[in-house]
Amino acid sequence: MAESARSFGSIRPVCVLLACVLGACGGVRPPPSLSPPPPSSPPSVSRVQVLLGQLHDRRQALVRVRGLARVSYTGPHGKGTARQAIAIAVPDRFRFELFSALGLAALTSCNGQRLAAYFPHDKVVYRGQADPLTIARFTQVLLSAREVVNLLRGVPALPPPEAAWAESFDRQSGWHRLELSVAEVEAHRVWFEPSTSVLRRWERLTPQGQLVSRVDFGRYQTVQRQAFPFEISLSDVSGRQQVTVVYEQVELDPALSDELFSLGPIPGVQEVWIDPGNVEPRQGRIDGR
Repeated sequence: MAESARSFGSIRPVCVLLACVLGACGGVRPPPSLSPPPPSSPPSVSRVQVLLGQLHDRRQALVRVRGLARVSYTGPHGKGTARQAIAIAVPDRFRFELFSALGLAALTSCNGQRLAAYFPHDKVVYRGQADPLTIARFTQVLLSAREVVNLLRGVPALPPPEAAWAESFDRQSGWHRLELSVAEVEAHRVWFEPSTSVLRRWERLTPQGQLVSRVDFGRYQTVQRQAFPFEISLSDVSGRQQVTVVYEQVELDPALSDELFSLGPIPGVQEVWIDPGNVEPRQGRIDGR
């Protein structure tokens, strides 16, 4: 499935300066104390800072993923399930190889600026700008290249911990919930599991609180000493679409060459440049038929 064109606004942390008042008294001064001053207490760290800080650390540490997954799609343009090889690299590069019973059904690559989609059966390669509309034509979801990479590695981009996050406990799910409204732009809700502090859900809403999209992260397993979600489900409420990725194999931070994310000319294959104004997705099943 360039940072999204949606603006997150400017969120500035508010700093509070504590002033110390030194008083001087008249008369004879007491002798200076020879004992060392007591150690200062460490500043208290809020749960918001801990949870979002851990997520930030995972984002910094996890820069490449390669895996094999089963991808399911349900929406207005059809439904289906297929096996797919996935390779992603921050910030905005990805490669998807979709297989059918006859072999390779489709190959989609993105190097951050250009996207190419190759369909061997049709002997055609579509090329275009790596913008959300072009990506949606072949992945069925309206996301930027950066959002695709972030979601497939289980670490969506969020405003910083210093923003005005509101914390609560969701008794229905049993998870910690954080909420943030970015004035006149959008709102975020995220849920974390208390026992492990892993991210379980992320929701994006309109400024009026209307749900736009939801991503669920589940079936966490330890891979190379890191917790990784083997099931990622994206629901696009406005488009009535759902894409679920269930990883079968995952390798973290493998060596991935730049050439992997760029598709060169293929002899005997037709080249078609995609009009940026054409937002209609390619018709057909997710399994390439």
